[in-house]
Amino acid sequence: MSEEINPKDIMDFLKPRMGARFKTWLSICAHCGLCADTCHHYIAGGNDPKMIPSYKVRFLTELRRKKGKVDRDYLKKVYDTVYYECNMCRRCTMYCPFGIDIALMISLLRALLVSQGMVPEGLLKAVENYKEFGNQMAVTKEDWVETIEWCEEETADELVGLEIPIDKKGAKIMYTVNAREPMFYPQDMMEVAKIFHVAGEDWTLPSESGWDDTNLAMFCGDQKTARMIVENTFKRAEELEVQQVAITE
Repeated sequence: MSEEINPKDIMDFLKPRMGARFKTWLSICAHCGLCADTCHHYIAGGNDPKMIPSYKVRFLTELRRKKGKVDRDYLKKVYDTVYYECNMCRRCTMYCPFGIDIALMISLLRALLVSQGMVPEGLLKAVENYKEFGNQMAVTKEDWVETIEWCEEETADELVGLEIPIDKKGAKIMYTVNAREPMFYPQDMMEVAKIFHVAGEDWTLPSESGWDDTNLAMFCGDQKTARMIVENTFKRAEELEVQQVAITE
């Protein structure tokens, strides 16, 4: 028998988050099917009607109608759909005649699953790394700074005078990277440094948390951690008194 879920927990989570906008979207959808051909899951899946974006968000309507009275098996169906049958690209929204934001509703369902402890293992590990290290790849401050210094040394012979500033206060630009770059693709950081050098830009990299511009917590549905990640970047920018924040992607 499937594990029961406390209906109150479900509704306590949804009620403050499902305002007029969400209710309007759910009520005005005409199920016209225009969103179908915009979804790569639908096309790649042999035009399976279960892959139509408007069908994927039926769970919100069902959860409201059932007043949260669902079991773990039901939430597993939600889990399989919102994590593995939609990547929230928003192509469906671009083609929807009503501008219904399917991705935002999928994000809400993911956040609900987070509240129930249902998160893909890979995303969960990344979120834990954000909390402990400030980046998804568990790069320590020492390793991050050491990688920057190594990148500077490796490019010094190619471009005389090239520097990769760290924590330069008052710089025009604070540059942030994908945490996979220092871990696996430091050459990408070198190429960016060359561009900034040749362009004569006044820039810097922060040494503390805030340099990783990815936000897997947002895709996971962990809104609290997603906010922390963004706040880290803003905090570094304010501390360094930069004018702009540039991101790698």
